[in-house]
Amino acid sequence: MHHAPAVSFPLGRSRFLVCCMTALWLLGALVVALWCFQPMPLRWPQGLAIFSVLAAGVLARRWWTLQGLGTLRWDGAQWELEVQAALSTGTVSVQMDLQQHLLLRLSRPLPEAQVWLWLEQASDPVLWSDLRRAVYSPARSPDAEPNVTAAS
Repeated sequence: MHHAPAVSFPLGRSRFLVCCMTALWLLGALVVALWCFQPMPLRWPQGLAIFSVLAAGVLARRWWTLQGLGTLRWDGAQWELEVQAALSTGTVSVQMDLQQHLLLRLSRPLPEAQVWLWLEQASDPVLWSDLRRAVYSPARSPDAEPNVTAAS
């Protein structure tokens, strides 16, 4: 069985993701606005909807600004996440695969249980195939013997 090569992939803020998040937020704001402009008096449900849309926008903006630049590394046995000189290890699982975009969840030991990572091919097109192979490849066990076949 072949294993994925070691790879270091850059992390950063994605234009695609911010456009999707903005479009979804605008759609939600439009629906709430249309609901509020109905010919009936505003009541607490509309107020709650307005508050929810505004809170969602603020939280999305905060999440976006906290997205750090860093590197996700695969050495063949484990995943490492380096953000602002802080290094942590964990296991990666694919949550969504859009071929040119990946949503990954890095599960780490407590107290930092998990981190969501959005990766895109545009960050490093050369290493994208290696990253995808690593994400879907099982980890090598440290005591495993290399699989050597003799030529006949």
